[in-house]
Parts: sequence; structure tokens; C-alpha cells
Amino acid sequence: MLTISRRNLMLSTAAIAAGTALGLRGALAQSDEAGTLQLAAFGGDAEATAIGHAIERFNTKYPNIKVELSMDPISSGWGDYVTKVLGQFNAGAPADVYGTAIESFQALASRDIFIPLDDLAKSEEFADIAPSLMEQGSYKGKSTYIPIGWNNIMINYNRDLFDKAGVAYPKDGKWTWDEFREVAKKLTIKDASGTVTQYGYEVPNQNFFIQPWFFSNGTGVLNADWTGSNMLDPKVAESLQFLHDIIHVDGSSPIPASGPDLGNQFFAGQIAMISRGHWIVQNAKTNGMNMDVAIPPSKETNSTVIGFGGYAVSKTAAKPEIAKALVAELTSAATQIEEAIGGGGLPSRQSASTNPDIMAFPPSAALYYETLADTKAVPSPANFQEVEKIVMRYYTSMMADEVSIADGVKQAHDELEASFARLKAAG
Repeated sequence: MLTISRRNLMLSTAAIAAGTALGLRGALAQSDEAGTLQLAAFGGDAEATAIGHAIERFNTKYPNIKVELSMDPISSGWGDYVTKVLGQFNAGAPADVYGTAIESFQALASRDIFIPLDDLAKSEEFADIAPSLMEQGSYKGKSTYIPIGWNNIMINYNRDLFDKAGVAYPKDGKWTWDEFREVAKKLTIKDASGTVTQYGYEVPNQNFFIQPWFFSNGTGVLNADWTGSNMLDPKVAESLQFLHDIIHVDGSSPIPASGPDLGNQFFAGQIAMISRGHWIVQNAKTNGMNMDVAIPPSKETNSTVIGFGGYAVSKTAAKPEIAKALVAELTSAATQIEEAIGGGGLPSRQSASTNPDIMAFPPSAALYYETLADTKAVPSPANFQEVEKIVMRYYTSMMADEVSIADGVKQAHDELEASFARLKAAG
């Protein structure tokens, strides 16, 4: 479980000065090393742009190292990404540096395909990365990943649609399950024929997005140490029933299914509220959307989910020290700030955590950081690719009324337990 305090994300200005000095010193001395580095990263335009500029800075010291970048939008989930990366290693064609997220950390590190990065993690240059994130980037006591940006799931809402319906914004960004449900009803609009033209909420269709509905009810789909199923906890069924009723009783949400992200419908004003992270901020700006964020509704707690990314270096990298130098630039404050301002995740660097350009929008942007003391990491065991597929297959079936919630949680539990048994047997 990941818990991050706000204090851990505050900055010493000395750390900024030290980081800047390191960057300047590095830029002055050029290396004669030549060759190619394959970089596999993830994200959208914000990440691709910031990574491109990071590569340019890297090349001021290593002008003869060509960095070949491939970007994965993670459109089908992290389980598929794990399968893709392992397939590259099995085919003898891995990248030198991988950007990935906590969902895949254990699944990939447990295969012993990355080198330890303890020298980077313990260096002064990385002293301003939130300690709890650095800890979560470790596997069996060794630093395997250097953290980059993070996201916690919030409720993103269209203030214009709230105003048009005469619905008050959540006070201090907080509300209960019942209050949220009533708001979703009021924001759902039908035409004369009864066809919904505006949904109040989009019941999520991705694993990361649904986690707050369990956490806020004091439960989770896995047990606390991610070693087994928790699907038989009655609170899991209660959370699922609540989402099911928003769809089938209230008619306030479309039925979630594996497929395209409905974010475009949110930006088009066809859905009033969605569960997403900071990465949608730039799209909201681009679309001129009057958007704000609120904490996911509370049943027992205000807990939401957090996920974050990190960079790792492949054991097959021909130039591991130069690959580590690339990781250092990819995780620099400059890169993280640019990604966040462009619409990526929030910075793991303490030196970037209060940047005014990042905090300027949405109006309640301070809530991103205020929730950190009450966040839990997305469950990410070594068999994540199986766990995600099992959970989401039954989740979408239950939300679509293809299987009852009672039967769905029992069947999902059985499959999850079988997956963990195979993991344990494999050692």
C-alpha cells in the first residue's frame, strides 16, 4: 500500500539550485561515446513532447548517441503492455530504457530483466524525489525504477453543465456517495423520446479508474499485501452494486465496456462527470472547457487511488551507464514540469510540486496534492496482467447485467485465487 504525505512533497529551494547546477555541469562536458539507445516510453502528446526535449538536453552531453523513441499510448491497459514488453525480451529485441507504471513494476521486475539503479536512487541528484515514490520503485530491496509523474483519480466535472442545471459544486471538493448519485441524476438529460442526450457520469471502464469506488468504501479487489483475492468482501459487492444502480436504476451513465475512452464525450459536453487523472487537464484547456476537480465521493473514507511511472534500464543494454544518464534527464525536474504543464502526470520531484503554472488550472488544483495523505496505490502484484484481465472481464459483465454481482464476485474470486496459486508455485 502506498501512502504519501503532503510534507514529503514539499521542496527545499537548495535542491532546485543543486539540480540546476548538476544540469549545467553536465552540459559543459561532451562525451565521445557513440551508438544508439532504444527508448520505450508511454503517454500522449504531453509526454512525447517533454521526452523529445529531454533527449535534446541529453544530446548536449552525448551528441553521438542516437536515441530512438517509441511511444505507447497504453490504450488497452497495462496488462497488455506487460505482455508486449516480455514479448520483446523473448524475441531478443528489447529496448535499452523502458518507461512504465506501477501496475507493471512487480510483473516486470520479478522477471529479472532490469538492472538495479541504486546508484542513481541514492545520489544527491535524486534527493528531491518523494521518498515514498522511490520506495515503491524498489523490488526486493533494490531500486529498479526512477519515478516520474504520478496521477490520482479525481472526479472531473463540467462546471458549465452544473451551472446550467442549477447544481452546486461539491463543497471543498468533497461529497458522499449519496450526494454524488443525486447530482448525477440531476445532470442526466433526456430528449422527448426518452433518449439520453447528456449523461451525469461515466461509470469507468478501466481498472485504474474504478479503484476509488472500492477504496472509498474501505475495501479493495485484492487483499492488503496483494497476495490474494478480496472479492468476497461484502463491501466489494456493495461498491459494484452502487455503480450498477447508477447505470441501470438511475440511467445516469452509459454501460462501460472495453473499447474507446469516452473522454471525448466529456469534452463535447455529453457527459458531465468522469473519473480521470491530471493527464486530461491540457485537453480541457485546449477545448476551452470550464472544468474543475473534486475528490471521489466518500462512503467510509476519502481515499482515492494513486499510480505513477518510472524508468528502468534493461539488462541487455549495451551501454548501461549512458542509459542511466538518459534516465537522469528523463526524470529531471525540467522534464517533469514540462510534462505536467503539457497535460501529463504531476511531478514526483519535490522541486516541481508547487510550480504555479501547474497549479493554475483547474480552479481546485490544490486538491490533487491535498488528497495525497489519503491515497492507496493501484493493486499491482507480479501477476498484474492476469489480475487486471480477470477483474475487468467480470466487472464489465456485471455492469452490463450479463452476470449477477453475486455470481460475478464469486467467479472472479475463484479465478484470482487460481492465478495467485500459479504465481506462488512459480516461485
